[in-house]
Amino acid sequence: MGIVDALITSAGAIGKELGQATTANTEFISDKNCVEHHVANGGCIDEFITAVDECHPRQIKTREDPDERVLDADACVKATAALRECFEGNRMWFAQQYIRRLDEGLDEDRKPSPEKVEEEELTRFRWWTGMRRS
Repeated sequence: MGIVDALITSAGAIGKELGQATTANTEFISDKNCVEHHVANGGCIDEFITAVDECHPRQIKTREDPDERVLDADACVKATAALRECFEGNRMWFAQQYIRRLDEGLDEDRKPSPEKVEEEELTRFRWWTGMRRS
């Protein structure tokens, strides 16, 4: 195989990997937007944003002040409880998917498999990650 053939083969492999990564990222963004719109339409966007900001590891790592890049467990528990309470306040809107997703996600995350979490986060917005029950 010549240099040109090797470059074409490598470019094809890179293109395929990039295409898969782009598809996964698009699915994640689409799911994230869908979740945020549904929560906003149900009237719980403030509680949702607070809970994600207080609990989700990705959000915590992006805080400007390095001293603030640690989980405040009490704030996370309170934010999760407020979100759950808001969901309950509009049970008709959230019962089908979001209350169940929160409860099952929290149960699943008691002993999460890092590989499973990483795999899920590539294609799906695991908005409950890091949230805690009281």
